[in-house]
Amino acid sequence: PAQDQIQPLIDLYYTGQMNKVEQACQAFLKTYPKALPVINLLGAALQAQGKLQEAIARYDQVIQLKPDLADAYYNRGNALKELGQLAEAIASYDQALKLKPDYAKAYYNRGNAFQELGQLAEAIASYEQAIELKPDYIEAWGNVFFTAKALDQNAVKNSWLASYKKRNVGTAVLNSIDFKILEYRLNAFTPHAV
Repeated sequence: PAQDQIQPLIDLYYTGQMNKVEQACQAFLKTYPKALPVINLLGAALQAQGKLQEAIARYDQVIQLKPDLADAYYNRGNALKELGQLAEAIASYDQALKLKPDYAKAYYNRGNAFQELGQLAEAIASYEQAIELKPDYIEAWGNVFFTAKALDQNAVKNSWLASYKKRNVGTAVLNSIDFKILEYRLNAFTPHAV
């Protein structure tokens, strides 16, 4: 199908009416059963409604049809993480990263999964990789500090604080985030997914 046929579904998705998106995608797929963007969108709509097993089945369908699509593995990882299947989520993020090594969000969410498993050193390594790819990734900065603090690794924490001060993370970030806020987050931040 042409993009102009799919765009109304995407627009509907951004209205937040997930039940309507689910119905519209299912109707569309009756005519175009292998429309990957629509299958993926259906998975996202199902996931947003908490229908995680159904969402995973749709992401698996996308992967079966196009096994080199990093976003399908990433989305699958997010749904698995929501289900608490953290090792499987990490495996999906790893596959997404194998296909798209510069996928900062996959490193970040992989770090969150490691953090939830209590594998804090691995979490820090994932957050650091996300930051290397996207130096203005404020959530990753906060999580690496929080996780380092949880490990009580002052050397890691202080190294990243110094690095943040020295990095050229762009004027927009420096204007929107004050370093004192970042230091405050070190003491009060709890990790979260994006």
